[in-house]
Amino acid sequence: MDNYIAHHNPLILNAIIAAGHRYVFRAPYYPVDGPIEYVFNTIEFALAYRHHEIKNVNDLQQHVFAIIRLIPNFVNYFINVGFAN
Repeated sequence: MDNYIAHHNPLILNAIIAAGHRYVFRAPYYPVDGPIEYVFNTIEFALAYRHHEIKNVNDLQQHVFAIIRLIPNFVNYFINVGFAN
């Protein structure tokens, strides 16, 4: 569940529990610490390393796809920002 302040209301939390569920709040989101920012940073730095090979939009697209395929998984990006493994 996100950290929207209304979700912290005891009536909401009790309704979730009464329905047989549990609630887990997400790690606080900060633009500098969100997992997607780290993924984009990985792609950006890999593209900078390859910039001499990119001559047109097609080259750019091919390199972005290749870089994404080289990322073994995204679990570490989430762990890095506070999500439990």
